Amino acid sequence: MAQLNGRTATAEQLAAVAVANYGHFTTLRVTEGRTRGLDAHLERLADGNRRVFGTGLDGEFVRECLRRAVPGRGTVVARVSLVGAPTVREPDVLVTLRAAPEPGRPMRLRTVHTERALPDLKHVGTFAQHYHARTAREAGFDDALFVTSGGHVAETSVGTVGLLDAGGGVVWPQGPALTGTTGRLLTRALRRRAVPVTHCPVPLAEVGGFTAAFVCNAVTLLRPVTGIDDLLLPGHSDALAPLREAYEAIPEHPL
Repeated sequence: MAQLNGRTATAEQLAAVAVANYGHFTTLRVTEGRTRGLDAHLERLADGNRRVFGTGLDGEFVRECLRRAVPGRGTVVARVSLVGAPTVREPDVLVTLRAAPEPGRPMRLRTVHTERALPDLKHVGTFAQHYHARTAREAGFDDALFVTSGGHVAETSVGTVGLLDAGGGVVWPQGPALTGTTGRLLTRALRRRAVPVTHCPVPLAEVGGFTAAFVCNAVTLLRPVTGIDDLLLPGHSDALAPLREAYEAIPEHPL
């Protein structure tokens, strides 16, 4: 299902969006018409609008478009894209829905030395991400792990990488990567519980020294990483239990 500015999108409108391929977006997991971190998603869209289109964001209109598109029952994944030709200043709001996958499944990652263009912006130019993810899957892995030219961990194709140290603290690898909304929400929740959270460069060669590794995003939430290339990781679900508890304690708000 796809709606453009609150109305069912026509094939011609969707074709124009696909051909232009210019814009930015955010993705939410919505249950019974409620979601976590709506403020963070709107902040992301407002920042994207300033950078991509040079204009502000009508947050209430975006919320209205979401309310019109998202059913009040069940769990779905909603993608909100602000799209238009590179020459426009008032982009269209495109809302698309898809079924929500099962959260929390363990995953194995295959490294690739690359980084996204404008990695701190969630833009629609996602060919390279999909290409590397597909290549990883064809090699028997679940996703690609992007590693910098200097050998440091950055991000996966669609998620934020986190590490758990021996003391139970969370380490977010610092590098050319998107600041994920789920990672932001989890950081706030953990700090409220006095769990140490740090951001620092992490060489790929040192990942094996951590207690656990995980990938998080708004769609699949927290997924334990059980391996990177030939390196086997503990993948202890129990080790991530405090993180899941902290995340699940974050209140949901209506769209």
